[in-house]
Amino acid sequence: MSQKIENKNNPYVLGVSARREGGEAMASKHLRWSPPPEPAPLGTAGTDRLAEIVVFVDGRTETAAILEFSGALAQEHGAHLIGVFMQPEPARTQSETFARGEGILGVIEAHRAQLERIEADHRSQFEDIVGSHGIRPEWRSLPYLSSEVAVHAYYADMVVIARPDRAGETAGPPGLAESLVLTSGRPIIMFPPGSGVSRIRRILVGWNSRREAIRAVADALPLLVRAEAVEVLVVDHERHPAGHGQEPGADIARHLARHGAQVEVQRRSSGGEDMGRFLLSQAVAFGADLVVMGAYGHSHLSEWVFGSVTRTVLREAGLPVLMSR
Repeated sequence: MSQKIENKNNPYVLGVSARREGGEAMASKHLRWSPPPEPAPLGTAGTDRLAEIVVFVDGRTETAAILEFSGALAQEHGAHLIGVFMQPEPARTQSETFARGEGILGVIEAHRAQLERIEADHRSQFEDIVGSHGIRPEWRSLPYLSSEVAVHAYYADMVVIARPDRAGETAGPPGLAESLVLTSGRPIIMFPPGSGVSRIRRILVGWNSRREAIRAVADALPLLVRAEAVEVLVVDHERHPAGHGQEPGADIARHLARHGAQVEVQRRSSGGEDMGRFLLSQAVAFGADLVVMGAYGHSHLSEWVFGSVTRTVLREAGLPVLMSR
């Protein structure tokens, strides 16, 4: 069954289609929005561009992929790329733990030289990326366990940070990446280990009309309007109808289309599947380079606790995920 609805009061055409299998309509619906003729040039509004991107460079891990991703993002938006190097804990040998007197000074000097070599290697990678993309760079260096790490995220338009490669990291007290998602108030792109994504062309938006999702879409707008395809995924809207209106996903899709985004809407039933895994499977099916979603959590006594969907996506996503709260 297919149907077209035309509203004479605006230039958008809404196409709704539902396939039938076994004589019954399937639960998914597909809607497509196209921008009106001659949309306003991109970048005319401040929300449609990025001026500063911060990438956190972890001295403990391989960073070539995350630097290439950040460099390509900065090039596309004409943004200033700020590399924030986080100094790792010095590696200590067993013999160094027994150093005394002047030997301690020798250990300190050896550790200093070790850390300088690590930073020089990462900075060389950063400079190679900057040179190849022709972007404006800045390099900042932070000592091990600096209390000022999060401050560098507060004044960026977008933050890119590697997702920890440790199973269950999000089950306990949050690490740096999770803390930035929960407390910085900035859009955070979590870049997973082993990701091969270098440019964002296709974006899946997890949409449930709640405040966190609204914030995430607004924060991701500079990326959404430049993407070749955007899919707004609405899951199990019958169970949580508040805020969706008569056509779940229609209002947010129309809003994005008016900014110039190429938007489609999918309304799906999870069938009882874990919501986080269902979202990620839909992202793979869509061929997404990025997932955009709100980060859900609450404060429990002295620590933050993630919601189950957020926790699953943080642990298991094989592609970059933009989260806002």
